[in-house]
Amino acid sequence: MKSKILLTGLACLSLMGSVKSQDLIQLIPEEAEMIAAFNVKEIVQKANANKLNELLQKAGLFKRIEKSGASVGNDIKNLGIDLTQTSYFYSRKTDSVSFIEFIFPLSNKGQFEKLLHDAGEPKPFANGYSSIALKPGSMLVYNDRMARFISSTMNTTFLDNDSVANRYGIKKVAYMDPAADAYSPEIDSAAAVADSAAVAVDWEEGEKEIEPLSPPVIVESLPDTVVASVEAVVPVPMDVAPAEMHDPSYYDSLYTAYEDQNRKNDSIRNALRDKWLTGEATRLLSASYKPLSVSDQNKVLKNLGLIRLYVPHVEELYRGLMPYKSIPYLYMGINMDKFRTGYQDGVLDLSQEGNVLKLKGSMGLDKDLAEMSKRFYARKPNGKFSKFLTDKTLGFFNFNINSEAYLRDMPSYMAKYYGGLLGPQQDLVEWGLMALEVALDEKAIAQVMPGDHLFVVNGLRKFRKEYIDYTYDDDYNATEVKKTKDETLPVFIWMFTSKDQRLIKKGLDLAIAKSLGKTQDGIYAFSSKKAMDFPMYMLLKDDLVMVSNDSLSLLDIRQNKMAAPANKDFIKLMKQNKMSAAFDLQKLPAMLQEMGISPGRQWDKTFAQLNQYGSTAITSKGIVDNRMEAEMSSKLPQTKEGAISYMIDQILLEIDK
Repeated sequence: MKSKILLTGLACLSLMGSVKSQDLIQLIPEEAEMIAAFNVKEIVQKANANKLNELLQKAGLFKRIEKSGASVGNDIKNLGIDLTQTSYFYSRKTDSVSFIEFIFPLSNKGQFEKLLHDAGEPKPFANGYSSIALKPGSMLVYNDRMARFISSTMNTTFLDNDSVANRYGIKKVAYMDPAADAYSPEIDSAAAVADSAAVAVDWEEGEKEIEPLSPPVIVESLPDTVVASVEAVVPVPMDVAPAEMHDPSYYDSLYTAYEDQNRKNDSIRNALRDKWLTGEATRLLSASYKPLSVSDQNKVLKNLGLIRLYVPHVEELYRGLMPYKSIPYLYMGINMDKFRTGYQDGVLDLSQEGNVLKLKGSMGLDKDLAEMSKRFYARKPNGKFSKFLTDKTLGFFNFNINSEAYLRDMPSYMAKYYGGLLGPQQDLVEWGLMALEVALDEKAIAQVMPGDHLFVVNGLRKFRKEYIDYTYDDDYNATEVKKTKDETLPVFIWMFTSKDQRLIKKGLDLAIAKSLGKTQDGIYAFSSKKAMDFPMYMLLKDDLVMVSNDSLSLLDIRQNKMAAPANKDFIKLMKQNKMSAAFDLQKLPAMLQEMGISPGRQWDKTFAQLNQYGSTAITSKGIVDNRMEAEMSSKLPQTKEGAISYMIDQILLEIDK
């Protein structure tokens, strides 16, 4: 019975911790376009709290806090911030202004307030929150449980529209030659028009504060409240005497008027930004908005590692980054509203597994794109690739795609998802894509190049290179001289599967017939052009086509003399993924030394430590559960406390130098 009570109690504590974390995520509005979650407890644990304290102390943070009148005893636990809960960041964008908010829990409001001593006196704001104004366009609000940093930035294109700018009292000005800047009564009168609800603005020093505006609406293009009309700049009279027009003081007065108007415009923009910031903060603290959906909350929190970045709607974010409202886009007839990508949500995770740091990303695909992508990546690497990944391999890149499916489906994919970018030529281009689809014999092309490729760097070798130098006589007349020098360079081989090599062989034989190259021991050699580059070599063996900068490596392959031990880690990476790339950092210092490359004295120690590192790899399994997945990992030196703690140790060593 006691054990049941104990288990129930532990479950309740666990649930309470989860509820606290979910309480904060419920403060994020549904229309957030980008969300980041920080697992502070995990970060502090993996980094080691004592090392974090040492790092912050050496960085001068604690000293700055003490100068502000607070004392935290060189310990982050005394900052008043709850280090056991998850913190959040998100961004939200309207047509007029962009907002960001950072939400973090507090463990001790009193301790936290001491950190704000230099920022000014906190003032009551709304719903039990206090506020402190920070730099223009940002504010900090907090209560007993949490602190919220909110910032706003005006969208630069919002006021580009003349009607919108005039509505807010902003007059566009340009410092021009007076002959080209003739006065127009219509322009002046239009700039003076103001909404009946406008509030007068005093532009004298000690500028009068504009009344708070309603928060901007997500969908509509014009915010609800209209700000002041602005006093019109004195017009340039049409009957200025030529002598006055050439008087320098006349141009000085034009420039002064130009600068005055720009200052007034900036004041209006800043007033709008600050008032919309106040309106946004009021809206958030009153919870008068729809929070992030439960489904999205789960995607943010489920199996959270150290840090997660979540984008609920990748396609909308991508469209928002495109300057499709600009005049060139409109002139070309491009309709970005019809632009589709097939991308849904996106996730990027940072995690630690012992001495390995991982950055893993995935993106949801719509049904059609997911099915098509599965056909694209329905190919495995050629099993013969494995024997070329040896203990001499510095790095490799393997990519596998189904060429037949790609050639068959790509035209229809382009027409469906990117049709909106084609403007008035959409029908014609779609017809051309259809004609290409009919004309291509994807099955025949797939026999020549099915789609699996391997690029591998296997060690170093000295190459003799010819180059052009010049000698000069007593009259400085130049004479061209051919010279040679030895260079140590990486040996690379690019290979791909080809079941039907007739076309490739015919092309190579034709090049030999045209004296563009030669063959020796079954290897095609193509000399360098103008003695500037190294020759290239090609070998056709079994069902592989190989291209390399080293004839000896290809000769060994042709004669089956490759006897180096296999690199099992690299082979495993290649076989388990649709795409993989890796580089062995342990081999980098010796490689650079052999090539005669010095990273510089300040980097000598850092490069020497690379001997303790493992491989850095980028992999992708293709499409998994209708999501495209990819991962980047890096093996750091093995330590008791793991990768992040090791990185902090290195930073501390750099600070101590």
